[in-house]
Amino acid sequence: MRIPIAGAGTDLGVIGQTYEIAEPSMLESIYGKLKTADENGELAKIEEDMKARFIAYANRPTGVSLPRTKTHKVRYFDPTVRFAQSIKDHEGKVLWPAGTTVNPLDYISLSQQWIFFNADDPDQAAWAQAYVKRYPEQVRLILTQGAVLKLMETWDMRLYFDQGGRLVERFGIETLPSVISQDGKRLRIDEIVPEDAHG
Repeated sequence: MRIPIAGAGTDLGVIGQTYEIAEPSMLESIYGKLKTADENGELAKIEEDMKARFIAYANRPTGVSLPRTKTHKVRYFDPTVRFAQSIKDHEGKVLWPAGTTVNPLDYISLSQQWIFFNADDPDQAAWAQAYVKRYPEQVRLILTQGAVLKLMETWDMRLYFDQGGRLVERFGIETLPSVISQDGKRLRIDEIVPEDAHG
């Protein structure tokens, strides 16, 4: 008996029902889900949640936790930097070759005292507020922790926030509150005991 071989072109007939491949468009699927979410109010809720999280982060950014100053100390910081690479201007002209050391205080001065404090500590906050009222034009208040937007509204003044503690790390600040001021070609860092400094 002869057995037909499919590879030789023999028609084996229809074995089962066949269907066309119908894959929905990915974009149509996304638009459909968005439309459904919009219609049932889920999209509005997501937007409100995102807005609330953004406001919460803006009011209380990621700060750094430092201990409170127990003893008044003074130390000095040399801001001189050494350039590992040449610094060029917008036209490509070399301003400072690699290896050059530069003290920024040779070119600019620190016109204000920088006050670093934890606004979540009532004593530090009270001291910082009293200090800036005495010297309003000479002080820049920098929070390391606390609700910065709320405090700006309450105190009716501009405040700054050291996000991630970058400045604290740069200047080696170890306790709070601390005051940075210029002393010649160096920066003076005073670690203040708040309860001893209200006057």
